[in-house]
Amino acid sequence: MAESFESFPVILGWELTLACNLRCRHCASAAGEPRPNELTVDEALNLCDQLPSLLVMELVFTGGEPLISPHWEKIAKRLQDLGIRTGMVTNGTSLSDGTIERLLDAGVTALAISLDGEPDTHDFMRGVSGLHQRVVAGIERVLKAGLRVTVITTVNRRSIRELHSMQHRLQSIGVKRWQLQPVFGFGRMQESQNLLLSDADYIELGRFIKSSMAACEEGQLQAGAGAGRAAR
Repeated sequence: MAESFESFPVILGWELTLACNLRCRHCASAAGEPRPNELTVDEALNLCDQLPSLLVMELVFTGGEPLISPHWEKIAKRLQDLGIRTGMVTNGTSLSDGTIERLLDAGVTALAISLDGEPDTHDFMRGVSGLHQRVVAGIERVLKAGLRVTVITTVNRRSIRELHSMQHRLQSIGVKRWQLQPVFGFGRMQESQNLLLSDADYIELGRFIKSSMAACEEGQLQAGAGAGRAAR
C-alpha cells in the first residue's frame, strides 16, 4: 500500500566545494581540485533564499575544505539574515584569529574539526608534518572565542590504539564533544587498505565508546559514534 507523507530538510549539509588544501589518505571524496560546475555566488545565494520555505533551520558547510570556497562568507551571512543556524566541518588548518572573527561575524556558531590521532598518526594521515600541533592550537583558539566545537576522529588501524591518550588530550584543552567514526575503503583509502579496521578493531572501538559514554559526567568530554552535526 502506498503511503503519502510530506517531509522537509530541516537540517542540511552543503558541500561548498570539492577543493581542499590537503590530500588526506582516508578522504572518501578524494578531494583536492574544485569541480568544474560548482555554484557561482549568485546561484548559491539564490539557493539560500529558497531554504526558508522548505523549513530549513540548520545548515552545515562541508567540502573539500569549505574555508577555501571564495563564497563561504557571503553565503553564511545570507543564511544568518534568513534566520538559519550554520556550522562548518573543517580540517582545522586555517583557524587563525582573523578567520575565527570572520566566522563569528558571518553567524557561524559551531565547528566540527578533524583530528585523526596523536601527532604522528594525524600528520601521517593528513600528509603534512607538524599539522597536529597547528590544528590543536586552532581548536584552542576556537574554544576561547566561544564557538561550539566537536572534534571528529576517523578511526583507523593506527589510531585505534591511541583513543585513550586522545581522550586525555581533548579533555585537557576543554573539548566537550568528540565524534568517532570508522574509516571506510572509499576514495583515496582504496590505496591504503592496510589502515582499515579489523573485526577486532571494530569491537574495541565499540567498547571504548560504550565505556566513555558510561563514565561521562556532566560537563565532561562526551564521546559518541556516527555522523554528528556541527551546528547543534
